[in-house]
Amino acid sequence: MANIIFNKLKTALHSAQPGSFLEVLRVATPLVLSTSSLTLTLFVDRMFLSWQSLEAVAAVTPGGITYFTICCFFQGVAQYVNTLVAQSHGAGNKRRVSRSVWQGVIFALLAIPVMIACIPLGVFVLESTGHDPAIMQLEIEYFSILMLGGLTLPLGAALSSFFSGRGKTSVVLVGNLAGNILNIVMDYVLIFGKHGFPEMGIRGAAIATSVSNVIPLCYWAYLFLSEKYQPVYNTRREFYWDRKLFFSLMKFGIPSGAQFILDIGSFTAFVLIVGKLGVSDLAVTNIALSIESLSFLPMVGISIATSTLVGEYIGQQKAHIAQKCVSAALTMSIIYSGSLAVIFWVAPQYLLEIFRSARDTGFDCEAFFSRGCFVVRLIGLYTVFDTIFIVYTGALKGAGDTRFAMWAQVLIAWIFFVPPVYLMITHFNLGLYAAWGWLVVYVIIIAIIFHLRFRSGYWKTIRIIS
Repeated sequence: MANIIFNKLKTALHSAQPGSFLEVLRVATPLVLSTSSLTLTLFVDRMFLSWQSLEAVAAVTPGGITYFTICCFFQGVAQYVNTLVAQSHGAGNKRRVSRSVWQGVIFALLAIPVMIACIPLGVFVLESTGHDPAIMQLEIEYFSILMLGGLTLPLGAALSSFFSGRGKTSVVLVGNLAGNILNIVMDYVLIFGKHGFPEMGIRGAAIATSVSNVIPLCYWAYLFLSEKYQPVYNTRREFYWDRKLFFSLMKFGIPSGAQFILDIGSFTAFVLIVGKLGVSDLAVTNIALSIESLSFLPMVGISIATSTLVGEYIGQQKAHIAQKCVSAALTMSIIYSGSLAVIFWVAPQYLLEIFRSARDTGFDCEAFFSRGCFVVRLIGLYTVFDTIFIVYTGALKGAGDTRFAMWAQVLIAWIFFVPPVYLMITHFNLGLYAAWGWLVVYVIIIAIIFHLRFRSGYWKTIRIIS
């Protein structure tokens, strides 16, 4: 009976009308499950570290977000292969699909020495935060190990785009799921020192993440080069530098990567500035952001699906269907994030309780949880607007409107958001609540701006591939 229901559901999804909820669901579901598995992995990672020590959970987000801020530019550029693949696939040019992937691989290989050279920069940033010396040492150790594993991220982004850009998102799910399961298992073993391994704490968490990054990369590379794709896509023989296609990737991918790093970088700056308030407030912020990832990361999956569908229908010169896809994706996302917002507002204490550590008795637990509940409720206020921003970002990237996204991020994040937070904490001593309140205002404003940009229809006039 279950098999019959599954087959009927599968048939319904694959026969969905263009631009319908079912079509968006077909493409988005594996990506949402993939990013949700990453959400669970990060959540478990923070939970294990909170059980290990308060210092570890205080250090993990500054170290981790600094690592991702550096890597996300290169990953964002390589991820733009998704749009090139989607538009080539929509136009029916199979060989250009494969060639687009190889341009991303070439870029990812060129990026490796640059990423290695950025490691001292990340260490300098963490040393400049003024955090407690014990916390800072943990942050640097965590960051340095993660950076070595992060060298594979652009390669994985380029290779996975061969599948996600053609709407074959279940392949992306399988690769990410395998890596995330390994990460959780290794987290438990290495953080707490199980099965003969020494207790490594935050260092073990970093090693687990770095090793697990390799699993999906190997899986996607094996499939991409397999015999299955040779007759139609000729994935092996299309490995060469295509000047025109490579420069298209640079023209649209670099602003996309820049927007990505400016967005993540603004949150990095926020966390590092809040860290000046002390270990307890930094731990509150880190745990709250871990809870917020329950909303944020699944929406990233829908954003990638939106970008894929917009790119494909732009390639087919059917912008009106692309617009229908965005409306469907936005409605689905708001329903999901709105439901979570209610939970964040009504029951924040139960979410925070998961992170309680039996080892940490040297701080004011009641005040810690009181501040945590307030911050999680603030997340409940802005999470729907954050969803709107994420979906429209995917839509604009799928159409090639990446320069607007980049400059909007410069102006709003780095003029309107970060400097006022810095002044609030370092000059006016307004504290944790003021900083998080300003974050809510920032998210609402940037969501409105991206909504208005999409409504303007300018994205319909852009051509990435002639």
